[in-house]
Amino acid sequence: MEATRTTKQVLLIAMVSAAMLFAGCSKKVEVTDTSSKPVQTQTVNPVDSTKAQKPSSNSVYFAFDSSDLDAAARATLDGYAEWLNANASINITIEGNCDERGSREYNLALGQRRADSIRDYLSSRGVSSSRVDTVSFGEERPVCQGSGEACWAQNRRGDIVTR
Repeated sequence: MEATRTTKQVLLIAMVSAAMLFAGCSKKVEVTDTSSKPVQTQTVNPVDSTKAQKPSSNSVYFAFDSSDLDAAARATLDGYAEWLNANASINITIEGNCDERGSREYNLALGQRRADSIRDYLSSRGVSSSRVDTVSFGEERPVCQGSGEACWAQNRRGDIVTR
């Protein structure tokens, strides 16, 4: 009788563990016998629970008249590369933007260099360039309408948009 109870408990634990593994959830399972005494506590981990998180910011910022990526921009893009590599079905568009200084033509070209710089960095981190489009809006889409360095700095950016 005691051997049968132990066999049933082992089978019950195995079935619960297998069900949780396939369900993809992680939690402790406590199995009790008919006398309500704990028999075994087991933690079941999901097979694939580590998907990279999308970075909280979709913009990287540039210095005046530059398309060079600074350390903060590279850190943001490293997070995007990890997220994109973990989510192969997602494609993005990189939008290059500038502040209002400079001619319209110059800013369109600078915005394109900024977008290309971001694309090239992501590509160096394993993101396929076939998943990335680039476009320049030059000075046409400012996020800050005022004048002055604090406002202009917000407009010198590359935005990453999922599509």
